[in-house]
Amino acid sequence: MKSFACGLLILATLAAGSSFAYVQDSDWHWQRSAEARERAMEARERARANRDWSRTAARERMELKREAYRSRYEARREAMRLKMDMARERRELIRDESRERREMLREMRRELRSDHVF
Repeated sequence: MKSFACGLLILATLAAGSSFAYVQDSDWHWQRSAEARERAMEARERARANRDWSRTAARERMELKREAYRSRYEARREAMRLKMDMARERRELIRDESRERREMLREMRRELRSDHVF
């Protein structure tokens, strides 16, 4: 009987310990789940912040590329405008020179005609 009572006492102690461990384990599980949810939310927030930063950086890179393209385009346009202006000035200079030559020839012919008349 004594051994039966000791066995029953041991069994009751083990049952109480295991039920306490089960309750404690379920709380531990809830805590771990809550921590995992918090970590997941933080990871999503970090990922969102990284995406926003990446988008901002990509937008800034595109703006810089556009500005560089605009600068190159303007430089080419200015070079072409200068080239056309120089060509126009050259044509005008040649035109003026040829006009002066024609006028000089006309004057010379007039003078020669006027010399022959006398």
